[in-house]
Parts: sequence; C-alpha cells; structure tokens
Amino acid sequence: MGGKKMKANRKFKNEDEAVSAVIGVILMVAITVAIAATVYVYVSGMLTPGGQKNPELAAIADDVNNRITITKISEDNLNWNTDINVSWTDTPIPTIPSGLVDAGDMITGITGYNNVSITYKGQELYGTWTFTP
Repeated sequence: MGGKKMKANRKFKNEDEAVSAVIGVILMVAITVAIAATVYVYVSGMLTPGGQKNPELAAIADDVNNRITITKISEDNLNWNTDINVSWTDTPIPTIPSGLVDAGDMITGITGYNNVSITYKGQELYGTWTFTP
C-alpha cells in the first residue's frame, strides 16, 4: 500500500469560493422573516372563530293587515337599529320596531306596492316581500 497517506485534517480542500458574510446574514434574516410570517398566518387563522354564521331570521308577510311579523330569530342580542336592516322601495315609510329583535315583532304600515327587504348588517338577505294595494 504505497499510496499517498492523507491526514485527517487535510481531508477537505480549502477553497476560497464561499458566500460572503453579508449575503449570509441577509439570507438568514429573509428565511427567519418568511418562517415568522408563515407561523403568524397559521396561528391567526386558528385563533379566529371559523364558520361564524349569520343569525337566522324568519318572517311572515300579512297583505291583509299590511305588516311583516318576525316568527323566528336565532340570537337574542340583535338590535333593530344596528344589526337588522329593513329597506323598502316606495312610500309611505313602514313602522319598524326599536330595541332588540324578538319573535313577534312587527313591521307595520306597509301599503301600496312596497318591496320590503330585511338583511343582517347589509350582508345576508332574509327575505323580500311585496305588498299589493
């Protein structure tokens, strides 16, 4: 075995080609920021309540008495002034209850060809009713 003997500390070549320290630090910071952003997006998605649904509301229109009666509401803390929006297309203006929404509440004074719509914070349409004279 007359080959060259290699010492353990000379096993690796010493080359001058390497990434500079500044570029190495920039890459490490970029990787850290990317990982932190990924963790933030993952954790913030876990903390927000998923599948939050709008409350259910059901109503019946009464052409004879010119009113809409709320028959079902799934949440007790909704307010006519801030949570439930009632809109109409014609005059006169219907009479809308104030305070908390409850089953049995009535929107009255609907006459003519009013198209009355009820929405939740302007998002989900609960229904549109047309009243004929």
